[in-house]
Amino acid sequence: MGLAAQEATVAEEILAAVADVAREGRFVLGPRVEAFERWLAEACSCGHAVAVGSGTDAIELSLRALGVGAGDAVVTPAFSFVAAAEAIAATGARPVFCDVDPVSMNATGRTVKQAIDRARAAGLRVRAIVPVHLFGLCAPLGALSAIARQERLVLVEDAAQAIGARDGAGFAAGAVGDAGCFSFFPTKNLGAWGDGGAVVTSDEAVAKRLRRLRAHGAVAPYTHAEPGRNSRLDELQAAVLLAKAKHLADWQRARARAAERYLRELDGLPLVLPPVPASPAVHAWHAFVVGVPRGRDALSAWLHERGVETRVYYPIPMHRQECFRGLNEPELPCAEQACATALALPMFAALTDEQQTRVIEQIAHFFHSR
Repeated sequence: MGLAAQEATVAEEILAAVADVAREGRFVLGPRVEAFERWLAEACSCGHAVAVGSGTDAIELSLRALGVGAGDAVVTPAFSFVAAAEAIAATGARPVFCDVDPVSMNATGRTVKQAIDRARAAGLRVRAIVPVHLFGLCAPLGALSAIARQERLVLVEDAAQAIGARDGAGFAAGAVGDAGCFSFFPTKNLGAWGDGGAVVTSDEAVAKRLRRLRAHGAVAPYTHAEPGRNSRLDELQAAVLLAKAKHLADWQRARARAAERYLRELDGLPLVLPPVPASPAVHAWHAFVVGVPRGRDALSAWLHERGVETRVYYPIPMHRQECFRGLNEPELPCAEQACATALALPMFAALTDEQQTRVIEQIAHFFHSR
């Protein structure tokens, strides 16, 4: 939503950076990747950042670097994009899906603990938790990190939608767990001109293994300690991200302003508005997702007919996806309800006052006409 408008504001700057890469002729794991890794590590107050090919690879390689694999079980929320569950399965581990909070739509300490207990009762060896910071709002990392410590589990944050967000204690998204994973897919708050991802961690051993895994498990040219992956952020994408990083704070403020207006002017309508965390927490507002208890699809169709784009995140919960049905997971009512009611409204840094006015007016007209 609105990607082209935002890209137009920085296109000239980025094209100049890309031209520099072309003239230098170094395209894989060069100085711009290293510079971007330094920037990201500093932005997250972590000791290390390792750039990889995608956000999905970031999760999978983080789990592998932390020793998760075949025979293990990993808890992750049922209401989410498929990447976390897919990455867990790619390690050979089994996803165990937990329910979510009905308002924040994030996993909670209670729902994660329920999933851990259920998995152990079934004889599974739970090894890790992968919470998802959905739509730019951090999951309750204080509670989740306490569970991870108590249960001796690995905590890997899926922060793909949450760059710039902070949790309830003021820590950057990605900085609390054993590893934090980011996606730089073009529609993210900080997006590349293609796929890209990264992992942040303060564990030097984890960072070292990640660097090995992303490059075929190599410890020296043509010398491989383990099977790895070709998952390296290229110099062109690093150049794009470095150019955009200078604008990220301004873009985040624009998103926050748009969210504040939505919250103020949609209040009183029959919608479930997203929660605003108390300071020092910061919502990154990757998406502005409302709950529509009655008439979600009708509202979406009404807006579409009037030129307002909306999206349904996500129509099918993970435990009901065809690829995971064989796991025979139980009903997870809040996740299933979120799939039936959640609707994303236009949210992007270049959203104009006039565009947002039209969205708000048309939503109000829909409900007043019923």
